[in-house]
Amino acid sequence: MSRAYRIQVSEGVQRIVHVEDGVQGSIDVLPILAPERMAELLAAELEKRGYVRTDQDGELVLVKVGDDNVTVEVNVRTGTVTVSIAEDVQVDVTTTATGTAESVEAARQQAERMAKQQLEAAVGPLREAARRELTAKLEAELAEIRPELDAAVNAATADALVEKARELGDIESIEGSAADGNLTIKVRV
Repeated sequence: MSRAYRIQVSEGVQRIVHVEDGVQGSIDVLPILAPERMAELLAAELEKRGYVRTDQDGELVLVKVGDDNVTVEVNVRTGTVTVSIAEDVQVDVTTTATGTAESVEAARQQAERMAKQQLEAAVGPLREAARRELTAKLEAELAEIRPELDAAVNAATADALVEKARELGDIESIEGSAADGNLTIKVRV
């Protein structure tokens, strides 16, 4: 008669998991001047708001990295806006498993195999929870980014209107402001 051995194994794992999320949209800039000039005016307005010029594959892109690792990239020629966030999160998981077999070694191997399976199964939900938390941060940042981009587009549009008015003739007066979206320009042709 053989004897069954029962072995209990505790294992833990500590992992750094990379989680990221992002969204892409666009901004609309009125074609008041040539596309290159409109892109330059928008780039200048974004620079005033803390964005940094970069050249990505020949495209003029302005980038700003926020406090919560939120990165905003604006391609001023195409109007494409990409907002992304990424973090490395530490995940700690511990589990205990029991193996039963006719030899000590077989019982230990069974317990270790079961513990590893349990650890792998536990890491997935923790990774998903970290991703959801990251998505919540991204959504909160989007609420702040949109008005900033709208203000930059409005200011660039106002600058373009003034420049266009100068091309048409002598500006007699400018009333209102780009901030409220109400701008009246009187031009003597």
